[in-house]
Amino acid sequence: MIVMKRYFLLILIAAALGSCEKHFLQVPSTTGTTTIQTVFSTTVNANAAIAAAYSNGLVQGLPYSGLDHGTIAALSGEFSWGYNWHMTYKIINTGLNANGQSDDDFNGTYSYIRQAYLIYENIGRVKDMDAATKANVQGEMLALVAYRYMGMFIRYGGVPIVSKSLSSSDSLLIPRASLQATEDTITSLCDRAASLLPDTWPPQYAGRITKGVAYAIKARTLMYAARPLFNSTSPVLNLGSNNKLICFGSADQSRWQDAIDASNTVITWASSHGYQLINTGGGTNTPDANAFADYGTATSTPGNIETILAYKNDNPSSGITKYFTMSKVYYTVGDGYDMDNYGMETNFLENYYKADGTNQVWPGVGVSNALPATDYFTKMNEMEPRFKADNMWHAGDALNNPGDQGWNAANCDRGVNQAGSAGHGDANSVKFHYLSGSRIWFEFPLFRMAEFYLNLAEAYNEMGNSAQALVNLNLVHNRAGLPSITETDQTILRGIIQREWAIEYYNENQRLFLVKHWKLPDIAGGLIGGPRREFQFTTNGQNVEVPANLLTYYDQVVFNAYWSPKMYLEPIPQSEINKRILVQNPGY
Repeated sequence: MIVMKRYFLLILIAAALGSCEKHFLQVPSTTGTTTIQTVFSTTVNANAAIAAAYSNGLVQGLPYSGLDHGTIAALSGEFSWGYNWHMTYKIINTGLNANGQSDDDFNGTYSYIRQAYLIYENIGRVKDMDAATKANVQGEMLALVAYRYMGMFIRYGGVPIVSKSLSSSDSLLIPRASLQATEDTITSLCDRAASLLPDTWPPQYAGRITKGVAYAIKARTLMYAARPLFNSTSPVLNLGSNNKLICFGSADQSRWQDAIDASNTVITWASSHGYQLINTGGGTNTPDANAFADYGTATSTPGNIETILAYKNDNPSSGITKYFTMSKVYYTVGDGYDMDNYGMETNFLENYYKADGTNQVWPGVGVSNALPATDYFTKMNEMEPRFKADNMWHAGDALNNPGDQGWNAANCDRGVNQAGSAGHGDANSVKFHYLSGSRIWFEFPLFRMAEFYLNLAEAYNEMGNSAQALVNLNLVHNRAGLPSITETDQTILRGIIQREWAIEYYNENQRLFLVKHWKLPDIAGGLIGGPRREFQFTTNGQNVEVPANLLTYYDQVVFNAYWSPKMYLEPIPQSEINKRILVQNPGY
């Protein structure tokens, strides 16, 4: 792990290097020579710049990066909409627009790309750093650039390509590249990065980017290139002569094979360097008897052998840190700050299996379908291990920290929905905190091994190879403690694989993009847009964290979320469009 807090003042210097223009197309500063010489004069100073590049580069899509007061989970239909002053609430009510309502910081991305390029170009100046380490650092910076471009590729389609830190003598009239050119840029960056990166780092630098991370970025990019939103003969909305920015113009099966090859590369590398899907209690086609602990470890334990890369930030002076602690909880239940209005919606709860692999039967919509609250507790206890590891149901303790008073229901400030209210949902997320106890911070997982097996399951199914699809799907499904899937019909299996993605990657910033790139037919019917449902409770008016005080519960539509086909892609900020260089995505 790169320790950031020791170098806070130096980080500010390095960050200034990367952010000397407020917007990407403005003329960059030409007065930074002395600062560059200072930052790259010693390894200590250079490490501070590297730490800042990591912090800024990998925060893409996390709450600090464009979506203040909220999480992507709320936009994806996993969580409720938050409070009426939250960005998630506004987007769910009125949709994305080009004036700042986005989950991404487009302008900031180019500042961070420039920051990484400055390090790439100047690391050779450091006199007390050996040549091998300098090459490794260059690989890290190329991977960070690729990571940022990957995020933009998924959100916007083709984007402007910058291949170095721009100076005042460079032309800034850079249009959007085609979708194909953007994909090619990312994969090329990944290949270059992999050629420079180490397979492992010394223990004191654990958590830094390795060859495997470069392979992972490439694999995720190629999966999104293969999915229907881009891999089609025509775009979801017509952009006329600019369709190449948002669509490949062909539905090419070979893109699925490219994705298979890339994911297999990740898995092959991982198997040789200590990374694996954690399954300590099962064999081939056998449910993992230790599923609760194994999945909890994979998603929560810092430095575990399933997580190839996590977002790390231990700088207490940074505005980013508060989003990754229990005390400022956008990602778990703690002291009641904001997260109490981000409960899980019934629409998403229905994805989970019971522990025996069958479907749970929840109450219907409306008070006439109300059931005793005891039924709620019984059914929650019947759910699969991933649900129990990730969620804390109403009036129940967090099972992922058993016996810990800090995770006791009585010590949580939550509440329940009553009489048409929304926000508290059906349960609250405690993901990322398995056995964390009093540790208030966590490391958000950016790449876990399960992703690459699900990539293979999805891609093999699209290639018509159900046998290989099932092998890879069941590696993840069995690890969850569930019996093997045997379905071979391509359409039905596609839905089962998509369901597995939903459960395994709950609250890990995957679902919003997966649902859109799959172009699911019910995307406006309750997945993202349309009626969103949450459980309603009747109580005796006493403390709702005491089970006996909950009397009945039923399901209810509590709001209707906005959806428009334009939201398959996100808007380029209007401030950039006004410069008449970039083409806006259709509908904005």
